[in-house]
Amino acid sequence: MKFMTGLFLVVLLAAPARAEPPTFDGWVVGVPCAPILRVADCPLRFVDRPVLLLENGETLAFVFGEGKTIAPAEIDKVYARKVSMSGEIRDGVLVPIKLDLLETVGERKFFKGCL
Repeated sequence: MKFMTGLFLVVLLAAPARAEPPTFDGWVVGVPCAPILRVADCPLRFVDRPVLLLENGETLAFVFGEGKTIAPAEIDKVYARKVSMSGEIRDGVLVPIKLDLLETVGERKFFKGCL
C-alpha cells in the first residue's frame, strides 16, 4: 500500500502544472479612439472594431464573434468600460477565455421633486 501511495505522489508531482493564462486590464474601445486615449466619449459607431486599451496606453486586439468566447452582444455591454480579459496571445492577438466587467455604472433614479 505504501508503494502505491508513493507511486501516486510521484505521478502527481511529475505532472506539469497548468499555468493560469495572463490577465489584461483595460477598456474596450473602438480602434480610432485608442491612439488618442479616448474612452468615455468613444462613439458607439466604432463598436464593430473594438480593441482593448491597456492601462499603459498600449492596445491589444482580441478575438470575438458569434461562436467565440466573447459574443458581439457582450462587447456592446462592456463598450467604453473597464474590463479584465484572460487568455493567451497568438500572433499578437488575444484569444480570450474569460471576460469580466470591472466597472459598474450607477443606477439612475428618477426624482419627481415638488410639483
